[in-house]
Amino acid sequence: MSDRCPKCSARISPLYMKETCPKCNVNLLYYGFEDRLEQDARQAEREVAAVEHFVNILKSSSISKPILIARLALFFTPLASMCLPMYDGVSLVSLIMGIIKGSGVVVMPLISMALVVVLSLAVIISSLFSSTKRGLARNVILSAINTVVFVALGLVIGKMGVGWYITLVIYLVELVLHFVCDKAIKKQIKENRE
Repeated sequence: MSDRCPKCSARISPLYMKETCPKCNVNLLYYGFEDRLEQDARQAEREVAAVEHFVNILKSSSISKPILIARLALFFTPLASMCLPMYDGVSLVSLIMGIIKGSGVVVMPLISMALVVVLSLAVIISSLFSSTKRGLARNVILSAINTVVFVALGLVIGKMGVGWYITLVIYLVELVLHFVCDKAIKKQIKENRE
């Protein structure tokens, strides 16, 4: 409790135990309570609006149109293509089995596949915010980095297998889909404004 009355500013002893001010008789606990409740209600409305805005961004960026759902599903297909031979018969499955059995693990294919997973996750997360101001640029840059790193590692490692080529095609399709999805998102935003 404060050492002054909130209404008349009279000094109140720290040992004063009554609910009301000795000078103006206002209830010390509930004075201004309605104002504090209104402030709390306004703050809660702002927080709910912020959460709704965030959810709307996620929806409009990922599941509001069939093409966006297709792009989202495509992001997870490199995991399947890595199960095919990527480098000289080495696949994600053979790497995992090598780790489990404790046999020798080929380092460069492991690094390549780990980067595929990490950079693909970055692209997925970025795509969830495609409807934001710089969404397309961010998506294209991250997808391009992902593709360039993947191709560079493929050229360094060599002996690319069918899984590598399928993954490359997936990445190229992702790049194209970013532009197609951006048009769909902009069209949807325009429709929502009208």
